[in-house]
Amino acid sequence: MRARPGARVAACSALAFLLISTGGAAASATPGAFETVRFVQQVSQDGVTGSPDAEPDTETEPDISVDPNDPNVVVAVVQQGRFADGGSVDPGFATSHDGGDTWVEGNLPGLTTAVGGPYQRASDPAVAFGPDGSVYATTLPFDASTCRTAVSVQRSDDGGLTWGAPVFPQADDECAVFNDKNWIAVDTYPASPHAGRIYLAWDQFRGGAAPHTEPIVLRYSDDHGETWSDLVDASPTGSKAIGVIPLVEPNGDVVIVYDEFSSGDDVLVSQVSHDGGLTFDPPVKVSALRDALELRVRTGGLPTAAVDPVTGRLFVAWQDHRFRTDGHNDIVIARSSSEGTHWSHVRRVSPATPGTGFFTPDVAAYGGVVHATYRSRDDSGETPSQFVDQRYIVSTDGGKTFLGERVIGPRTNLAYAAISGKTQAFLGDYAGVAASADAAHLVWCVARRSSGGAHYHQTTWSATILR
Repeated sequence: MRARPGARVAACSALAFLLISTGGAAASATPGAFETVRFVQQVSQDGVTGSPDAEPDTETEPDISVDPNDPNVVVAVVQQGRFADGGSVDPGFATSHDGGDTWVEGNLPGLTTAVGGPYQRASDPAVAFGPDGSVYATTLPFDASTCRTAVSVQRSDDGGLTWGAPVFPQADDECAVFNDKNWIAVDTYPASPHAGRIYLAWDQFRGGAAPHTEPIVLRYSDDHGETWSDLVDASPTGSKAIGVIPLVEPNGDVVIVYDEFSSGDDVLVSQVSHDGGLTFDPPVKVSALRDALELRVRTGGLPTAAVDPVTGRLFVAWQDHRFRTDGHNDIVIARSSSEGTHWSHVRRVSPATPGTGFFTPDVAAYGGVVHATYRSRDDSGETPSQFVDQRYIVSTDGGKTFLGERVIGPRTNLAYAAISGKTQAFLGDYAGVAASADAAHLVWCVARRSSGGAHYHQTTWSATILR
């Protein structure tokens, strides 16, 4: 729900199917390089009756996942009816059973008061498939008027078409405890000793009289999310951290990646568990995080991470200005083939484009192919553009080099975007990309003028990129 400390703001959108070269050189067509763009369309619109304090007709912060057994089944989740001071009226879902061609949408039931649930708001939706085709959506429900916060999980047994009631693996009423930035992963590997285990990770603000800490914590479930383990403190004692992503290796080991800021500097780190999430090795530094602010746009500034289920290689991507002299961000990536015990040098993903800011990335990988999506804005003028594009780029050599990028879908006009705080346009601290052997599925938010001319109009879009 919170952006990374010191980070600023983001947006979302895109143009047409324009192929742009990386590094200034023309990108040549490469066999099998994911060059066919299909099914670019709106897949969801805010369909829940909102509170008078919410921003109506807004959707923000989508995530997406693909069934490992049937790549035609794709599920996305998203906030609906965003509140400027945090959370949404109720998260929703959009589901396709034909590879992204057609979609059904709806609300996650029984979670917030708008749909008969116990909490006033919910935030931070994420989604993952299990090995049997079950789908798990996690959200962060809370009350704006009390200290209640929780972490929820809901399961679908029909490929994301309908959803069960929420289970709350974590629920706290104390003002000294605040649960934030949750994420979910499932062990889908038949040979793993923990096949089917669901991992739920987040950071937990612990205040009180002593100086506060924000450790990374974790619970896991071996019965399809019905019951959960005791709480595991994964990060070292005294940690202050945010933005954890749990990743499951093909051998069943679990790697967590997150932003650690105890020292006052942001450092991306990873930790590995060899016993199914019970204990974790000490943190290993991935890189310093050096991101710049994007004027009047909340970008989140958090890392994204993925594991290639075929090769086991790990990838972490984030927005970073280390290669720039104009003070704006690129999208960069680091790789590990050793479960995060060693990481590669940081490489630039987005093209070297002076005056353009790149932000809010997501990354996915499958069979040595790495897919990245991110947002961009022209920052070259005295006043940054109010239009933002959604972009896609691919690597066919395991993330060493990236081919020409594409701008996907309609542009976002920040004049119609949801607002975080008082002035920052907000389309989410993250967007989504998920991959199978022959397709990548993108999900992001588009803000633009509605036919009725309302102040807000922000919807969820998807596109499929085929090999």
